[in-house]
Amino acid sequence: MRTQLFFVIAFLLISLLPGSDTIAQDANSMALSPARFELEMKPGTETTVVLNLDYRSADDLTKPARILASLSDWTISRDGRVQYFPAGSTPNSASSWLVYSPGEASVTPGTVHQIRVTISVPINAPPGDHLTAVIVEQRPNTLKGTENSRQMIVRYRMASVFYIKVPGLTRKGNFENLYAEATDGEITLTPVLRNEGNSVIRPTASVTVEDENGRTVVGLPEVVPIPILGGAETAQPLKIEQQLAPGSYSVKYQVDFNDGSPATKGVTELVVKPRPQIAANPKPARNP
Repeated sequence: MRTQLFFVIAFLLISLLPGSDTIAQDANSMALSPARFELEMKPGTETTVVLNLDYRSADDLTKPARILASLSDWTISRDGRVQYFPAGSTPNSASSWLVYSPGEASVTPGTVHQIRVTISVPINAPPGDHLTAVIVEQRPNTLKGTENSRQMIVRYRMASVFYIKVPGLTRKGNFENLYAEATDGEITLTPVLRNEGNSVIRPTASVTVEDENGRTVVGLPEVVPIPILGGAETAQPLKIEQQLAPGSYSVKYQVDFNDGSPATKGVTELVVKPRPQIAANPKPARNP
């Protein structure tokens, strides 16, 4: 089981009342951990894990908050965004395998609240990664507005994502293509990477840009692309703040898929054209 920084999505529920522009904001905070579970489980087995919810309040240390838990499917889009979907709506969903308790509770500031999650893998579960997420959100308080005031309430929504790994896991990364573009003050590289296996891979990479004389003008020894889910393809742009002089360049992107195979390198050419010169407006000829 490994953890990483948690995903936090904050939603603003705003009630605008006639009058002044004074805004009252809820200064509370919540944290959910672990943010990621990776559980290798055989078909027909069951295990229970615990989520810890830490609620802090800067205003009232005795006032509890109501929280609600739910399940959601999730994936990573081709351009690297984490996306959430209704539970059970995606092909590799594990949402129906999870039972959690409590589903709704009152949490007191300064205490850690636990949510128990039991995962039961069906006996006929196919090999590979199966994904789900436990979503914890704060129920909005009742807005008590007064005349000539405006209020803003912050409602937190957090996710702990699950990879349920059923044995028979395969990981096979392929470097499909590499695109490079230079604009004013910036280089954009877009490697197209694919995972032909059924389990997530987390590649590492490096970037080198050389001019026509073989001189390195850009060197990034450590680049961390987004994880590539099983059966997925990514094309996440990498933006580098660098102004290139006009000329021809060789762009090299080396990636190690950490799938047991040697690192592979993609090479593409990048031509930077001179900026077009804007001619000054000629002075109008004077009448003789």
